[in-house]
Amino acid sequence: MTGTEPMMTHNTGKWTIDVSLQPGPYRVRAEALLRLEDGGEFVGVGLAHAGLRDGSISQVGSYLAVARALSDLTAELLETVASDVDAEVSRSIEVDGILAVQSTN
Repeated sequence: MTGTEPMMTHNTGKWTIDVSLQPGPYRVRAEALLRLEDGGEFVGVGLAHAGLRDGSISQVGSYLAVARALSDLTAELLETVASDVDAEVSRSIEVDGILAVQSTN
């Protein structure tokens, strides 16, 4: 995580994902950066062997690195959702033996 993760809110605007590739001699590193309209960011990173330099298979390493970065980004989002759900559940209070949920509105 980047340290700028927001609590998931009712964002309905445009979210942007930028993917960057950093090829090396033996591996390719991909970074998927999700920017939210409220300034929050999530980052996913993926690595793969660079593969062959010639021919149609030369992009396979890049594709795999990007797929892994997007998968890592998905995991970051799911972790935030789980954390937010836990925070909402912890706001519940018990009143006279009946579980009541505090209104967030």
